[in-house]
Amino acid sequence: MSKLSPPQQNPRVRRTIGWRVFLVTLFLVFVTLFLIGRLVQLQVVEHNRWLAMASSIQERTIEVPPRRATIYDRNGIPLAFDVKATAIAIDSFNMTKPETLIAILSEELALPVAALEEWVYRPSYFTWIERKVNLETARAINQRAREVSAYGLIFIDTWKRCYPEGALASNVIGFVGIDGHGLEGVELAFDELLAGEPTQLHVVEGADGRTYHTEIISAGEPGEKLYLTLDVRLQFICEEAIDHGVTRFKANDGFIVLLDPRNGDVLAMAQDRRYDLNRFTESTPAQRRNLAVGFLFEPGSAFKAFSGLAALDCGAVAVEDHFNGNDGIRVAGHTMHNAEHHSFGTVTFGQIIEDSINTGMIRVAQRLGEERFHRFLVAAGFGQKTGIALPGEEAGILRDVKDWSKLALAATSIGQSVGVTGIQLARGMCAVANGGLLLTPRIVQGVGETGMKRKEPVVLRQVASATSCTTMRGLLRRVVESGTGTLAEVEGFAVAGKTGTSQKALPGRGYVDGKYTSLFAGFLPVDEPSYLALVVLDEVKTTPVWGGYTAGQIFQEAASRLVMVEHVPPVAMR
Repeated sequence: MSKLSPPQQNPRVRRTIGWRVFLVTLFLVFVTLFLIGRLVQLQVVEHNRWLAMASSIQERTIEVPPRRATIYDRNGIPLAFDVKATAIAIDSFNMTKPETLIAILSEELALPVAALEEWVYRPSYFTWIERKVNLETARAINQRAREVSAYGLIFIDTWKRCYPEGALASNVIGFVGIDGHGLEGVELAFDELLAGEPTQLHVVEGADGRTYHTEIISAGEPGEKLYLTLDVRLQFICEEAIDHGVTRFKANDGFIVLLDPRNGDVLAMAQDRRYDLNRFTESTPAQRRNLAVGFLFEPGSAFKAFSGLAALDCGAVAVEDHFNGNDGIRVAGHTMHNAEHHSFGTVTFGQIIEDSINTGMIRVAQRLGEERFHRFLVAAGFGQKTGIALPGEEAGILRDVKDWSKLALAATSIGQSVGVTGIQLARGMCAVANGGLLLTPRIVQGVGETGMKRKEPVVLRQVASATSCTTMRGLLRRVVESGTGTLAEVEGFAVAGKTGTSQKALPGRGYVDGKYTSLFAGFLPVDEPSYLALVVLDEVKTTPVWGGYTAGQIFQEAASRLVMVEHVPPVAMR
């Protein structure tokens, strides 16, 4: 049997295999060298560049605000709520037909072409165009852009604040800014409560500005609905009344504060300077200022209600005590006068209140004394903020008793040398009306879905005895019946109140002739008061300027309509 011999390899095949091995080896060497070179380039030559790029790939947490809660009046009428809207931005790196986009945006959003050109041509993946666009307009923009294949616009779902009553109670409600946070009024004071808790997102963004991954970290919570103490009907009445009064008496400004003296609820807070909350960017600082909490003035003779109550409560005077009411009393080298230099002869304490006799009240204050009078005013809340939940409140001006003099005692007793705000004076009058309780004024009645989380009235202290307050209410009734406040009378109702007219003092000039603050503070019905209104006019330019003639008539207009709307039953006149 023959043996098989091994096959002889073809020299040509041997050469081919050798070349293949050589080429593969050469390729592997080349790839290895390339990778080494690339690694050196990345880690050494381009180290800083890639480090910067890597740092631009960031993981961050962003917050998405929830729908802002609604604000209602005390009867459930919405005053502020969110509606769906669209925010529009542009990606200039992925944009087509920029001139067409500019034309569409300018027409639909009424934006200037120059501004749009700056935004559209800005090299950025994201530039805001408009943050609060209504849905119809946004859809129209999107459709028009698609029809002509103009791309690059970014549409984002968002919320827009809406104020259905326009300018009504604008100085109380306030508004939110472009970022959805409150900037004025209740919107600012209760911003955190209304805004709720935002949704937190974990976002991974690339160096190109694009989002590659989004994950919810924590779901947000909606804000709490807010029910105000305001009554839209009464607010409207007071706004109309103050508008009429400011126009009729040619005043610089005017406002009305309407309270429920039983619990401190602010039923209305109206002023002539208002603005449309839906167009707040067109408003001025003067329009946005809440006069009831931020305007300081000397209360004039309206302060005699407190001077008199202080004297009654400590037993310094009785209603039938007699005083000299003639014009002219010398105090610390100064002569102080009655209005129009009128002399009343010998008068009772009751007549001093009824006819607003300066010289008589100064003599009452002298009997009362500095310490007791000042202590009473502090207890009544003057010289300090009331605590009302509204921004911009002033504390007023009440000098420390150690800085008082005999002249300061006399001046303060008739409402001079002391500065008050409207809400301070109204709160003080509430204490007279409700039997002596000093309350914190409330602007919020309740919180939550149906307002069931009630904000209870806050009683700070007893300012004076119920007996003393009853006596003072009777004297204030006489003011309206037959004294300086007869024009404030409301037919069928027993109104009590106090007039005031104060000459204005200007920095560096002292008291200025022809510039007055005119006011009237009144409540009804006198036996069980449920409504108290303060009317203040700044710089009346008609004559007479007296608070009883000007502010008293505005009070009468507002109160007459109020009792009809509220169906307040008439009471027997006494």
